[in-house]
Amino acid sequence: MKNKLIAVAILTISALVTNTTSAVAAENSEHKASVQAWKATNKAANDSYKASVESYKAGKQNYSTAKKAINEKFKTDAAASKAKTKAAVEAATTAEAKKAAKASGKAEIDSLIAARNSAIAALAKPTAKPVKPTKTEKPVKPAAN
Repeated sequence: MKNKLIAVAILTISALVTNTTSAVAAENSEHKASVQAWKATNKAANDSYKASVESYKAGKQNYSTAKKAINEKFKTDAAASKAKTKAAVEAATTAEAKKAAKASGKAEIDSLIAARNSAIAALAKPTAKPVKPTKTEKPVKPAAN
């Protein structure tokens, strides 16, 4: 009788431990799968963000380079116009001719400014700076029983 009681107790304990162990193992595998999915989601978001940042930097660099070229062209054209206007004013003999040469030089500078401003306005503006992705919370490990 004592042996039967011990055998029943051992069988009951092993049944409880086996059921609990398999349930814990199932929970652990589900948790591992959810952690893997979480890692993959965060990695994809970070990779997308990095690509967006590279694209943003390239666009910003292209805009800056094009704007610099437009401003350099304006500077050289304005210097040439000023030199031409100065020479025309010095060559003019009457006050009216000097006034007309200055007005012509001013109109030329104004047209250069308008051309520069329209060229800068026509440039493609860089896109908005990308926003860093927010990390989602890591899945919570199930409590062991």
